[in-house]
Amino acid sequence: MKKVTLSIMAVLAMNTFAVAGGDISPVEPQITVPEFTESTGAFYAGLGYSYMNLDAGIAGEHDGDATLLLAGYKFNQYIGVEARYAGLTDCLENAAIYVKPMYPIGDASVYGLLGYGETTYDNGTSSSEDGFQWGLGANYALTENIGVFADYTNLYDDSGFASGTDVTVDSVNVGVTYTF
Repeated sequence: MKKVTLSIMAVLAMNTFAVAGGDISPVEPQITVPEFTESTGAFYAGLGYSYMNLDAGIAGEHDGDATLLLAGYKFNQYIGVEARYAGLTDCLENAAIYVKPMYPIGDASVYGLLGYGETTYDNGTSSSEDGFQWGLGANYALTENIGVFADYTNLYDDSGFASGTDVTVDSVNVGVTYTF
């Protein structure tokens, strides 16, 4: 009796697999490919204002205003590379190159900055540290060629600058870009 019951259950179980899904009609997948336009893959340059801050804990805090120069290339609307120089301050300078992942939202986009740079601190004796830098920001296209941006960039976060204490250097930037 056990064998008959098990056999009937096995046949019923296999029967449900044979008719699972019912009437299946093929569905073609819809793939959308982003359009490549002249403004998508292009060189751009920019000018901005940078407020830079060095926080060395007990050793003190130093900040300054800087001119920000940048140049970059957008491979498409989602990825680009960017070089930046912020200088002409009382005591802080930074030069860096970044990979720039972007996400467009209409005429605006949000972006990240991931790269490598060197920060120099000069308070009579010059010292510099280099390493990983990152940032987050947004930009808005005013016209086809002109845009404005605002971002935060972490320039250095480690012990250094000959102080031996934990040092953080960051900046808040605003500016304008022109796409060629």
